[in-house]
Amino acid sequence: MRRFIMVGMLSLLLPGCATLFEGTSQSVTVETDPSGADCTIDRHGTHIGQENPTPGSIHVDKSKDDLSVQCKHVGYLPATVTESPKFQGTTFGNIVAGGLVGVVVDAASGANFEYPNDVKINMAPDPAAAAPAAPQPMSTIIPPISPVSYRR
Repeated sequence: MRRFIMVGMLSLLLPGCATLFEGTSQSVTVETDPSGADCTIDRHGTHIGQENPTPGSIHVDKSKDDLSVQCKHVGYLPATVTESPKFQGTTFGNIVAGGLVGVVVDAASGANFEYPNDVKINMAPDPAAAAPAAPQPMSTIIPPISPVSYRR
């Protein structure tokens, strides 16, 4: 009888293993090359946050949906990176221990997924920004000389 009570007490602690041990949120560091970029972070069409200037960290709720990081920097082409979350094995503990409720709790809270801790974005120089301005034709710099007419 004692054994059944102990198993029952332990099973109450198991639901939401990933939620309890892994948490439902995490920090993600955004780093660009070159540093100093302005980056926006979105998930499934919803604005999550902004990191300006890079490098920096943002705290995000875990989810099964991808994070999209869009960065811009003066003199560089805009860059976008999509990061997919990875499934965490902690949820398997719920399945093995028979905690179906825990699996549902982990899935609902997003705790059974985790994003990469670091997002690194290499930005390419903007060729248009690096090209020197084309010289203007002389006619736009010096007004044309109009012919002078004399009457006799």
